[in-house]
Amino acid sequence: MILKSFYKTEGFSLVEALIAVLLVVLLVIGVMKMITNFPLATGKDFVETCLLQAASSGIEAKRANHSLSSLSVPCGNITINVTITGNPPAVPPSAGSGTTACATVVATATYGGRSMVLRDLVCNFAN
Repeated sequence: MILKSFYKTEGFSLVEALIAVLLVVLLVIGVMKMITNFPLATGKDFVETCLLQAASSGIEAKRANHSLSSLSVPCGNITINVTITGNPPAVPPSAGSGTTACATVVATATYGGRSMVLRDLVCNFAN
């Protein structure tokens, strides 16, 4: 009898309530952090994709126009600046010369302090 009145089984204690509130607060903080970080991560991925595409466009533009040294590439609502170095040969390579008749072209795409560098061998093959 004495034990039954000492340990009540009805309801819950203040400590249990505080632990439940703490767990709910931690859950809400975690969810809010995920919600606020999602746009930041998505924006970074978008810029990296634009940088990669712009650098690739710079390499292809150099293949088409050997005198080109820079260009601006629009991507969504931003503009990526691309600088291109390297001079492909003006004449087609001789047969069997392999990659020795090609030149390394480097395209560096930059936007807002971030950059992406692509290197490729560019040859001037006859059409």
